[in-house]
Amino acid sequence: MHDVATLLGAAAVAHLLARTWGVPPTPLLLIAGLAAARTLHLTDAFLEDAVVLGASFLLFTGGMELSGRRVGRQASAAFRVGTSQFVALGLLGFLAGGALGYEPLEAAYLALALTASSTLVGIRLLKRRRQMFEPFGRLVLGVLLLQDLLVLIAIPIVLALAMGNRAGWTGAAGVALLAALTWAARRWVGPQLARVEDEPELVLLAALTLLFAFLGIGAWMGIPLVVGAFLAGVALSSFPVDGMVRSVVTPISDFFAAIFFTALGALVVTPTLPQIAQAALLAVGVILVTVPLVTVLAIRSGLSTRPAVEAGLMLAQTSELSLALGLTGMLAGHIRPEVFTVIALVTVGTMLLTPVLSTDRVALGLAHRIPQRSPGEASSLQDHVLVLGAGSTGSLLLEDLILADCRLVVVDDDPSLAARVREAGIQVVRGNASDPRVLAAAGAGEARLIISTLHHPRDVETLLEMVDDVPVLVRVFDEPEAEWMRARGGEPVLFHEASAHGLLEWTREESAELDQSLSDRLPAAPES
Repeated sequence: MHDVATLLGAAAVAHLLARTWGVPPTPLLLIAGLAAARTLHLTDAFLEDAVVLGASFLLFTGGMELSGRRVGRQASAAFRVGTSQFVALGLLGFLAGGALGYEPLEAAYLALALTASSTLVGIRLLKRRRQMFEPFGRLVLGVLLLQDLLVLIAIPIVLALAMGNRAGWTGAAGVALLAALTWAARRWVGPQLARVEDEPELVLLAALTLLFAFLGIGAWMGIPLVVGAFLAGVALSSFPVDGMVRSVVTPISDFFAAIFFTALGALVVTPTLPQIAQAALLAVGVILVTVPLVTVLAIRSGLSTRPAVEAGLMLAQTSELSLALGLTGMLAGHIRPEVFTVIALVTVGTMLLTPVLSTDRVALGLAHRIPQRSPGEASSLQDHVLVLGAGSTGSLLLEDLILADCRLVVVDDDPSLAARVREAGIQVVRGNASDPRVLAAAGAGEARLIISTLHHPRDVETLLEMVDDVPVLVRVFDEPEAEWMRARGGEPVLFHEASAHGLLEWTREESAELDQSLSDRLPAAPES
């Protein structure tokens, strides 16, 4: 009980300080755990159990996010990008481990720890920025799913290196068994849960039962518990089951996430300067390999430059699965505590750097430094209506503009959407709407009207600096964005107001049609 109270107290203080100072809680949780372990007595066995349990809940909720259906048309691109990054970072880790004097088995653990990007970080950033269903967001999701699966496949190989072929075959059989149970649960358990969505207690109990069943099978088959946790999450990742389960599991998962990082900080050996230097070099290597590699492959797969750069920046970190894998190796005696400390420093460091690096400003700055093909210019562009973005909102807008007999030019960076618009007989300039070269090719300065339906309204800042007397209508999502837009000369259109007006207009039209239909069917009133 003393250990539980100490760990909870340290986590609570870290969260309070993070809220007070306005900083991410993760580094403070690690520092709080490190301080608690050095000043108060915490048993190693308790800390190990806390880390494993916390990692299990993190990977359980992460697995629920990774539905293959969300990848959509980016599946082939995700396969190319994911496998290439996996192999490149694996080679980097193994060669770096050898150069740092690690044993071959330790180098293998390091290699596997560097290969997967963080599902936790990637999905949180995509959700916060409302980019889950953008082409590059689907690509990132596909890469995360593929890399997690590749790590699961590689775990038996590492076990075979450490414990012999028999352990490797047993681990492979365990992963295969859990994969089969995952498929069965998606098919039969999910639909049953959907029938009791109005009973959250039952949904929670069923989800936790499935989680601990997978954990038990994984322990019985001799594979890391986190593998079972991740596959249990994947078993519940189908729609609408994932949303139901997340709504009841998220508070518990957030609690165990705090426990995980605090206990991890308490377990980590106080790093020496050489270990910090090793971790820094490996973290820089992960970033320098991932960003250009993913960017080039994403561009070749059809994304325009800026979304490709954003995908590279969002994947430039190692995974919470790396922490669980490293901890498993340390507890099994396969790697030294010093090696686990380096893996933990790389993982936490790159996780903390990702939100800083994957900002719009950094992505745009890198995109402008990459040589690009000229987007080409549509002929005789003048007095046209320029539409930025041809997604769901843009497509509806285009239908109305076509009926109004306007000359249209569309800018969009999604190759499939651009092809669809071009097939409809509309001129398209494919590229990122925040790139001045793309805007110049689309004749932004000569347009009669510019309408933006971009997901990020502030992406039109470059456009507003380029045009002076052209009206620019921009879809925005809240009043602060609207004020920002007015201050720069744009005309904001609040999305919820436009939707409400559209709904009212539709209601009026439907009511008029209904009244007309009733008047046609009812007998005429007798004349007096």
